[in-house]
Amino acid sequence: MSRSEMRLPEIDFAADPLPDLHEVLADLRAREPVSRIQFAGRPIWLVNDHETVSRFIAADDVLSAPDAYDELFARTMGRGLPILRGREHLRNRALISRVFFPGKMREYADTLFAHEAEQLASGLEGRTRVDLVSDFTRPYTFQNIARLLGLPRDDVARLQDWADRIMHSFIDIESASAAGTEIGEYLLPLVDRRREHPEDDVISLLAQAEIDGERLDNEDILGFCRNLFPAAIDTSTNSLGSLLSLVLRDRPLWRDLAGDHDLREAAIQELLRFEPPLVMIPRRATRDLELAGHRIRAGDDLRLCIVGAHDDPEAYDEPRRFRVDRRQSNFAFGHGEHFCLGTQMARRVIEKGLEVLARRFPDMALCPDEPVQILGGVLRGPRSLRVTLSRAGRAPAA
Repeated sequence: MSRSEMRLPEIDFAADPLPDLHEVLADLRAREPVSRIQFAGRPIWLVNDHETVSRFIAADDVLSAPDAYDELFARTMGRGLPILRGREHLRNRALISRVFFPGKMREYADTLFAHEAEQLASGLEGRTRVDLVSDFTRPYTFQNIARLLGLPRDDVARLQDWADRIMHSFIDIESASAAGTEIGEYLLPLVDRRREHPEDDVISLLAQAEIDGERLDNEDILGFCRNLFPAAIDTSTNSLGSLLSLVLRDRPLWRDLAGDHDLREAAIQELLRFEPPLVMIPRRATRDLELAGHRIRAGDDLRLCIVGAHDDPEAYDEPRRFRVDRRQSNFAFGHGEHFCLGTQMARRVIEKGLEVLARRFPDMALCPDEPVQILGGVLRGPRSLRVTLSRAGRAPAA
């Protein structure tokens, strides 16, 4: 196969909705584990099997994450963790991890996240049919981010707009770059205030975090926040929506989820394998190499396909079956030094939202006349999720 020959040239994985993504990836993998595909109007390499993704997901010396993210996000997100290297990466990661450790996220789950979920669930009471994406999952995750950062609730719509534009930088870089600038201008005065007068929010914690006398500077904090906004889309919002679309198909499971924390955790773990919110992650070749019979040249852009790796029958038994009893790891939040620091936050947001909805609406059901579609070749989740509540939601337990 020549370098110029693309598989499925009629598909642009960056722009097309791809409701049949799993079938498309399975067909590609049956031919070869690495394929030349179209992405945002140009050819890139897609790594689509578990063994090769596993081998290279943490191999920055061969397929570099910082090199790839530097081009994609430096103009939009600034000096965020994905593009940092060496000592600076280790220092910033250590400082930020002190804010997002599991205990702190569990504390937020029982207070902040629970409050937002209960408030939104109360707004659903008395209605017979709702769209969980617009009425719950999207406002829930963005309101949590706003409250975590200590931002006014009235600014949530602005956060959503900035996040959407940044995460589509591969389609409209100018709009995404402008959004990154706007976020910085919006947040900088707040960062300065929190350095002098810290409060109980993440920006204050980031501003005060210290290791051996070193602290994050303003651009470090802004870079992290610019990454955090889109994280609400590609993890919590999409994951919770996709998970609800799956568990609502199983009535006994839905009813059991309300009172079983371990079952909710197992369902989230399997969701992240079965329908991860981020389809593929960028890498750039640092040198010439041969990969699955293809000549990859230094500077070539690749995508490690998380969905493809998770669908590989060589790694997972019956991969297209959603099983909450499965006990296997996955790549949904990355691996190694690029493992996402927001993992615990995302898991706690999803788990609390699931718990509140299952407890307050035990009769919730998918609308049979409006089937759910999971869409996207980069960020993946339902654009709408129509359900019936059957009867008014029950009041929360005292």
